[in-house]
Order: sequence, then C-alpha cells, then structure tokens
Amino acid sequence: MVLGVLTLGCEDVIDVDLNDAAPRLVIDARLELLEDGSSQNTVLLTRSSGFFEEQNPLVTDAQVSVTDSNGIAYPFTFDTNEQIYRNNTLQIQENLEYRLTIVDQGQTYTSTQTLVRTVPLGDVEQQEVQGFGDVTEITAYYVDPEMPGDYYLFTYLDPYNFEVDLRADEFSNGNRSPQSFFIEELEPNTPISIEIAGIDAQAFRFFETLLQQTGGGGPFDTQPATVRGNIINQGNIEQFPFGYFRVSQVYQINYVSE
Repeated sequence: MVLGVLTLGCEDVIDVDLNDAAPRLVIDARLELLEDGSSQNTVLLTRSSGFFEEQNPLVTDAQVSVTDSNGIAYPFTFDTNEQIYRNNTLQIQENLEYRLTIVDQGQTYTSTQTLVRTVPLGDVEQQEVQGFGDVTEITAYYVDPEMPGDYYLFTYLDPYNFEVDLRADEFSNGNRSPQSFFIEELEPNTPISIEIAGIDAQAFRFFETLLQQTGGGGPFDTQPATVRGNIINQGNIEQFPFGYFRVSQVYQINYVSE
C-alpha cells in the first residue's frame, strides 16, 4: 500500500510505502502448570492486519491440538465466551514433550516444547516514586536458584493496567531478587495480580525483541513485527507465523494497593 501525503504550504506529495503484506497467522499458545498442580491450556489465534487496523481479527475455525510424547492427543475447542481455544484435560508432566499442531487455511503449523519450571513469588512492596508525578512502584520478590540459566516472564494485571517484563539470572543467582512495575495513577484498594512464568533462553530472546517493539505492554497486543518464534509452517518454512508456543510453570501472587 502507498499512502500519499500532501504537505501544507507547498505542492509536494510524499509517497509512504506502508508495506501492506499478506496476512499471517498470529499464535499465542501456552500450557501452564499452576501452583495447585492443575494445568491451564490455551491458544489465542488472530491474523495480522493492515497498517490502519487497531486489532488483529480473531481466527475461530482452525484445528488445534497438542500431542504428548506418549502419543496422547488433546484437541482444543474454541470457547466463544473467552474467544480462545482451550483444553481442560491435558495435565502437564515434567518428563514429556508437547507438540502443538495448528491447521489453518490449508497450512499446518507445529512446535514442540517441554516444561520450564520456575520459583514462587514472595512478598510485595509498594512505594510512591518521587519526582515523576503520580507513579507507584509495585515490587514483587522471588529467590533465584543458585545454578545459572533461569529466565522469567512476569505479568502485572489490575483492572486498568496490563504490563509484561522479562528477567534473566545473570546477576542474581542464589539471591532474593526484585521485579518492579511502575503504574500511573494507581488508586488505593486496587486488586493486583502478579505472575512469574518459567521460560527458556529462546523464549527470552523472542519476547525481549517483541517487547522492545511494543513498549512493554502485552507482547501480542499490537501488530507484531517480523520476529521468528518457535512455530514452523510445515508447508513453507519462510511463511512462518508470528507468535510463540511455551510450556511454563506459573506462580501468582495477589495484592491490594494501599
């Protein structure tokens, strides 16, 4: 697509190439082992859209399944209320591989992952940030294991804000470590939930690149750039989808602002 821009006060027309590429499948697939031992298994499918579209359209008619390394297949069905594909019978196990398969518009997309464990969150602290207006710092603490090689995906959620951040354990091995979120105009008695999810090095690099482009909000909230995830188009490797498939242990902590 080429957009013509007429500048005021002259006759020049500037042509801006908006790179209106063919739509691609956008995949946010996650199997999550929760603190109580249950599993939460969801796949969100959308399709990339044009430059002027604010949201990617939902994909509701794909075939979605996960097969474990024992050969057991778990079909995902589309939940019309939550607008997401879901399976309630798969129970995540540490010693198994999980293969995601999505069939959409005649294309087959696959990815294989294993469970990445993590550590629980501890206490939460709150303080006002001086010199930056009405900004509140919310900090959750966790104890990083002594062995190196741990990566974390954090999410912050309240009724008005959703933030995502990442951490690697390069400088925190064996230490009590903070994870902070800076929230504007946070009202007292606001319910807050903070999650920590285990991810591997490949996922860390993927989400780090994506968050740099989206400014720290939800990694799939805006039109994604051409960042390769871990999902392969079996029919055309260069026509890869956007998005990622992860299998993570997740801990959540709840807090009410003061």
